Amino acid sequence: MGRLRFSCVRAGLVPAAFLATLLASERAGAQQPTFHLDRLQVPGAPDDGVVMFRPVTQPKPTAFAQLALGYSKNPLKASNITRDRSTLAVSETGVVNYQLTTYATIGLEFLNRFVVSASLPVTIVQGGQNPNYVGTVFGSPSATRVIADGGHLNDMRLDFRAVLARTASEKGAVGARLALLPPSGSNSNFGGDGSTSGMLMIDAEYDLNWIVVTGNTGFHFRPRNSINDPNNENGLGVGNEWRWAVGGFIPFKAGRYRIGASLFGQTGIESDAIIGETTFKKRNTPLEWNAEGRMRFGPEERFWAGASAGTLISNGYGAPDLRILGLFGVYTTLFDVDVKGPGQKNALRAKWRSEKSADSDKDGIPDDIDACPSEPEDHEGSDPNDGCPMPPDRDGDGIPDQYDKCPDQPEDKDGIEDGDGCPEDDFDKDGVPDATDACPKEPGQPSKDPKRNGCPQFIKLDGGGVEILQQVHFQTGSATILPDSFPMLQEIASLLKANASIKKMQVEGHTDDRGDDNMNLKLSQSRSESVVKYLAQAGVDQARLSAQGFGETKPIEDNKTDKGRAANRRVEFKITEQEDANAIKK
Repeated sequence: MGRLRFSCVRAGLVPAAFLATLLASERAGAQQPTFHLDRLQVPGAPDDGVVMFRPVTQPKPTAFAQLALGYSKNPLKASNITRDRSTLAVSETGVVNYQLTTYATIGLEFLNRFVVSASLPVTIVQGGQNPNYVGTVFGSPSATRVIADGGHLNDMRLDFRAVLARTASEKGAVGARLALLPPSGSNSNFGGDGSTSGMLMIDAEYDLNWIVVTGNTGFHFRPRNSINDPNNENGLGVGNEWRWAVGGFIPFKAGRYRIGASLFGQTGIESDAIIGETTFKKRNTPLEWNAEGRMRFGPEERFWAGASAGTLISNGYGAPDLRILGLFGVYTTLFDVDVKGPGQKNALRAKWRSEKSADSDKDGIPDDIDACPSEPEDHEGSDPNDGCPMPPDRDGDGIPDQYDKCPDQPEDKDGIEDGDGCPEDDFDKDGVPDATDACPKEPGQPSKDPKRNGCPQFIKLDGGGVEILQQVHFQTGSATILPDSFPMLQEIASLLKANASIKKMQVEGHTDDRGDDNMNLKLSQSRSESVVKYLAQAGVDQARLSAQGFGETKPIEDNKTDKGRAANRRVEFKITEQEDANAIKK
C-alpha cells in the first residue's frame, strides 16, 4: 500500500514538473530585449530649452552642468504594441504606466562655436504590466512579454556640437550636432537599445526681435527591435528614425526670463520583416507639445532654473499622456580670453593665419576671431582690428548715424547732451545762449550777473535731486498748494521737460511731529500727490513722477524748536533714474 501511494505521488509529479518546465520555458522564451523608450532628449547647455537644442554658445570658455527631473504618464500603451481588440478590452491602458527620470548633463563650450557634453538619464521609478493577452498559445511569437516595471539606467548621450554659421547681425545661426548613445541603459525594461546608436542633427534659429524661433531636424540611427508581430501590424517595431522639433520663446527683462513652447516628434524611416512598416505609422510616429518657462539668477546670472509641461498629440510609442519636468543648471567661465589687448589679438591672428584658417571677407582676420566675418574690416575706429568696419557717420562727430539725431550736423561736444549727436545753442530753450548760460540745463531768466545768467530763480539742479530755494507752501492742515509756490513748481516742470535724461523723479512729503502720527503720514502723502498733479498739469509726463509721504519719520532738524519744525515741514524732489546724456551709443 505504501509502495502504491509513493508510485502514485511519483506519477503525479511527472506532469506537474513538465507543466512547470513549460511555464518557465514560455516566460523565459517570450520575454525579450526591449529598446530605449523615452523620446525626450534633454539638451542641457546654458542657452538650450527643455526640448530645443540651440546653436548658441557663450563667448568665453565655459563649463556647465544641469540636472532635470521628469515625470511621464503612460509613455507606452497597450494599443502601441497590439491591436487585438479582445486583449485591449481586458488590459490596462498602459504597458509602462509611469516613469520618473532624472537627466544629468555636464559639458564644455569653447571658441564661441563648439560644445561637447555628456548626459545620463536614470529612471528612478517605473511601473507597468503586460497586456492580458487573450487566446494566445504559450511560446507564440505574437505575444511577447516584457518587463514593464523597475528603475534602470538609460542609454547615455555624448553630444558634439558646432555653430556652422551666424548672420552678420548674429540674429540667426545654424549648427550641426553629432550624438553618440553608448549602450549604458538596461535593454530588459525599456532603458536602452542594446548597442550603440547615433544621431546626426541640424539646429537652426532666428531672432525676430519679439520672439526667437528654433528648429531641430535629423536622423537617429539605432538597432532594430520589436514587440509582438509588427510585420502583420499587430505589434511595434523600431529602427532608424527621422526626428524633428520646432519651437519659439519670448525673452523679457533683458533675457533674464523667457517663456516658450515647442512641438516635437519622429517617425520611422525603414521597414523589413522584423520591424514591419514604420514610416508615418501611428504607432511609430509620436508627436508631443510642451510649454516651458525659464529664468536666470544669481551672481552674474550664472544659474538657471526652468519648468515644462506638455502632452501627446499623436499616440505613438514614447509619447505620454502627460509629461512634466523641472530643471536647474549652473555654468562657470574657465578662463578669460583677452580679446581686448592688441598683443593677444595679434598673436592669435598670427597663429590662425599660419594654420590657414578661413577668412570669408578677406580682411586678414580669420573667421574664428572675426567679430564680423562677412564684413571686411576698414581698420578704423577705437578697435581697428576687431573685424568690423566703422558704422556710417556722415557728420564725422563719432556718433554712428543710427544713433545720431542730427546725422548731418556734428555734435558740438560742449558737455551738454553730447550723446544725442546734435549741437546745442540753447539746450534748455530759455532764450539765453549756452555760451553765456550759467545754467545751460535749467531754464531760467537773463541776469546781469554772469553767475546767475540763465539760471532759475527758485531751484537748482544738484546731482541726484533738485534743490529748492524756497519751500512749497500749503494751506494749514491741507494738501492745497498756495499760489506763491506756483512759480517755483513751474521752474521744476520746465527743468524736467528740458532734460529728457531725467527718467524718474520722486516727490517726497514730510511733516513735523505735531499731531497724530497716522494723520501726519496721510497729510504728507496727500501733499506730495498734489505736487505731482501740478507738475503733470504743467506738461510733465506723469509716468516720470511718483509721490511718497514719510510723515514725521525723517526729520532734518530738531522738532523741539519752531525753526526745526518749520524745516521739517518740507517737500523734496529726488531724481531716482537718470541716464548719462553724454554717453555715445555704439
